[in-house]
Amino acid sequence: MYVRVVWDHQAAPFTMPGVRTFDLHVGPEPGAPFGRKGRALAGAWRQLRTGQCTGMVIQDADVAVDPLDVSVMLETVARFPGLVWTAPVRLWPASTQRASWVWGHWGAGGPSQDPCPDPEFFSFGLTYIPRKVLDQAVRMGLETWHFPGVDRKMSLAAKAARVKIRVVDGSQPKHLHF
Repeated sequence: MYVRVVWDHQAAPFTMPGVRTFDLHVGPEPGAPFGRKGRALAGAWRQLRTGQCTGMVIQDADVAVDPLDVSVMLETVARFPGLVWTAPVRLWPASTQRASWVWGHWGAGGPSQDPCPDPEFFSFGLTYIPRKVLDQAVRMGLETWHFPGVDRKMSLAAKAARVKIRVVDGSQPKHLHF
């Protein structure tokens, strides 16, 4: 399933030709922008977790993709549906409060500009989460998770489920929060 996270009162991204897309609208709670992203993702997973659904490709609202980004992601997921796949997204200082950009995936050393082919953590950006990790996240309390900690906790759910995280080669989505 391809799920775009769209924060309420934010423009929805364009639709990709040939890709069945589900928009997941996340409303802010009183301390906005800290919306209940975990609850929204858990609800979406309950509805989409049917039949042969192997997981969800998640595109965050502040990430732009083109048809090549999406096709490379979907082809990679089709070949290896049991892994977490994250596309390399540069996160900008406006969202990280760091001096410069960092990759949206990283190892034990923390976020950096260094290549990290086997990350331990990821931000959603454009990411595929397999069924095993989503089910583990639900058991770990996904419904109660709040932005901005949902990405980190989902990474920990992958670790708890013993599912490796890999970086998609050839996909180059753009983080628009700079």
